[in-house]
Amino acid sequence: MPALDALHPVLFRSRLLSLVPAVWYIPSVKPRIDTPVLKVSGSRVDGVIDEVASELPVRLVLNDQPLVTLLCTPTELEEMAIGFLLSEGILLNRSDITRLDVSRTEPVIRITLSSLPPEWEKMFDTRAISSGCGKGVTFTNYDRMRDRRIDVSGPLLSVDDIRRLLEKFRSISLLYLETGGVHSAGLSDGRDILFFSEDIGRHNAVDKLIGKAVLKGVPIENKILLTSGRVTSEIMTKAGRNRFPVLISRAAPSCMAVNYAEDMGITLVGFARGDRMNIYTWPNRIRL
Repeated sequence: MPALDALHPVLFRSRLLSLVPAVWYIPSVKPRIDTPVLKVSGSRVDGVIDEVASELPVRLVLNDQPLVTLLCTPTELEEMAIGFLLSEGILLNRSDITRLDVSRTEPVIRITLSSLPPEWEKMFDTRAISSGCGKGVTFTNYDRMRDRRIDVSGPLLSVDDIRRLLEKFRSISLLYLETGGVHSAGLSDGRDILFFSEDIGRHNAVDKLIGKAVLKGVPIENKILLTSGRVTSEIMTKAGRNRFPVLISRAAPSCMAVNYAEDMGITLVGFARGDRMNIYTWPNRIRL
């Protein structure tokens, strides 16, 4: 086969597709997939093999009933399922889980809970299209009566602590450095990053992080949530429902996210990059 950069652009993709395996579901699906691309730089056009982030529709089956299909990076699927159900208010206690497994033949996560919230089926009537790029469905809605305010006493960490955490947070994200196509989420105690997850969806990354901590038996209350993505109302509701007192993002918040953070007693930090950051709510937790 001739050198990649010597191939005619029209022939390039059809030739290389025969060398790249199709992406069907197998339990060992990788978080990145090789794909042929034409790389243009100035007047030069080269045919190369590049890596892109994997994306797979994964069905979540709850108590033998299909619940939702999540478009995600096909890693840490059990953790994502747990985090999703916790964030949606369907899973109330870890001890309620009687079965949790990922199918070996199809992209399905099956989970059985011994106890479900009263009238949980009505959550299907209040589903909303999320603000994620994939227009995912969420049942999560902020409820002032249910999502009680977090204790706002502080301080918990300093501005320098935030800068150190963000520097480490950026260095961990190998999949982002390789593909540029995923979001990251981190769980911190204010001194170090305890857990880290990545996914094509910022909501999924947060859910995976929460599920990972719960399955490891690590309490997440009073921990700090870091995210690379923009902070919208759904992300803030996940943070409040899982009792994170501080949420730090490298990106921007929405107006609803700021309002929710104020109501729920969450310190919201956005645009946290380098020496800069904006503190939108409850700055008493941060030593300035």
